[in-house]
Amino acid sequence: MEKEELEKVPKFKARPLNKKIFESKGDLGMFCNTKRQVTVPQEFHFATDERILPPANVADELLFGKERGAEKERKLFTELLHKQIEEEKSRIRKANPYPYTTDYPVIPPKPEPKKCTKPEPFQLESLVKHEQETWRHMEERRRMEEEEAKMRNFKAQPVLTEDPIPVPEKVRIPLTEVQDFKLRVDNRSLDRAEFDKKIKQKEMMHKRYIEETESARMIEEDKALKQLRRTLVPHARPVPKFDHPFLPQKSSKQVTKPRSPKLQIVKRKERKATTACPYAAVSTAASQMR
Repeated sequence: MEKEELEKVPKFKARPLNKKIFESKGDLGMFCNTKRQVTVPQEFHFATDERILPPANVADELLFGKERGAEKERKLFTELLHKQIEEEKSRIRKANPYPYTTDYPVIPPKPEPKKCTKPEPFQLESLVKHEQETWRHMEERRRMEEEEAKMRNFKAQPVLTEDPIPVPEKVRIPLTEVQDFKLRVDNRSLDRAEFDKKIKQKEMMHKRYIEETESARMIEEDKALKQLRRTLVPHARPVPKFDHPFLPQKSSKQVTKPRSPKLQIVKRKERKATTACPYAAVSTAASQMR
């Protein structure tokens, strides 16, 4: 079974290497940092050749131009060389020379030693706030104790013989008078009848206006149709042309070959024969036994 399983395992097959990986800049495969191309020097295109008039002697002018160009190149080379030498000199640092004197250097006096720092307690705001809060709590407690002491000293009030605030006598309110209800049903029914009457009048006016406009439009259409019929001129239909009659051509397709239909009669007969065989065998055996 293990051998069969090992045989069924698909075999490993490496894919071909894409050569574009070595030319890409990290898009495909490993990163490849390509070097920039070297700048190719090109000649300057001055407009002096177009502005200068054609010389009388071309050979002399060419010689003079070459000498002038060589002199300019020489000057440019010397200037660049001087600049390079100056830059190299500026990079080299030089120490300032020590002044030549016979006097001894002035040594400043040694400063006096400072006194030691004396420690002092910190004046924190939290301590001040704590003292104020404790003092406030003590004052509050003392005040409450004084109030409780005053409350313990009970002193009865004198008995009042006369009531200083007399109670007013009760006034009897008269009974409510019963009146008939004034309903808005009657008034609303009258208003609704008037509203419905106005709506019907408006509908009748709108219907009459639509009928009048429709009749006027029909009359105008009849007038326009009659006027158009008066202005129209009858024209006879042209005779059809028979210059290019239709000529049927013989078809190039092959004749249709008849095919027999695939009916299911044969299969049904075979099925009936197979189903009827067992009964026939039984009947023959029974007849022989009899």
